[in-house]
Amino acid sequence: MALRPGGWVDDLLSRELADLAALHRLAPLMSEYLPNTAHELRPAALAAVVDEVLLGSRTVLVECGCGASSVVLARLLARRGFGHLLSVEHDERTAAFVASQLRREGLGHVARVVHAPLTPHPAALGNAQWYHPQLVHDEVSAYVERYGLVDLLLVDGPLLGDARYPALPVLRGVLAPGAAVLVDDAERPGEQTVLVRWAEEFALRFRTTPRTFLATATALD
Repeated sequence: MALRPGGWVDDLLSRELADLAALHRLAPLMSEYLPNTAHELRPAALAAVVDEVLLGSRTVLVECGCGASSVVLARLLARRGFGHLLSVEHDERTAAFVASQLRREGLGHVARVVHAPLTPHPAALGNAQWYHPQLVHDEVSAYVERYGLVDLLLVDGPLLGDARYPALPVLRGVLAPGAAVLVDDAERPGEQTVLVRWAEEFALRFRTTPRTFLATATALD
């Protein structure tokens, strides 16, 4: 007996179709092949981030967790002619790849990668770890001093679940009024727990775009 499409099958198909459509839209930024790194943004989620950068005129971007998508965002900023990206990554191999690719493509003037190992952090939940506190403080402070307050924060790391919680407690003070806060993997229980806590503690209202796994909120003044 043939299986009838429905439920998770339809959901999976809709996600795949959304990714295919996103890849078509992103084609102008895909000048050459980029390998997938761990926990990479899905094409539909990356397209949503690109839309937010363009439609929201975002110019000072911070990214927790980098990958091939970071190179795509750097290409976008370079082609647009303004804007900067600071990416913080705990995995040394991923950070080295992205940094070398940015140098090779001459994108170092718009994007920078910081390798920040995971360590115990005062803002972490339970025994979770986050990026090295002093390193993040120094790098973000220098970045904001040079380019201004952050108007887009993309949280795609580190790792999974509530390990991502410190991003807002640590970075809330450098967010510009009206900054966009985007969180990947928002369908997972751990990330949902973080979103609920952030909503309560920072008066944010997150919305999740269908089929992208990306939650978005606007920081209050």
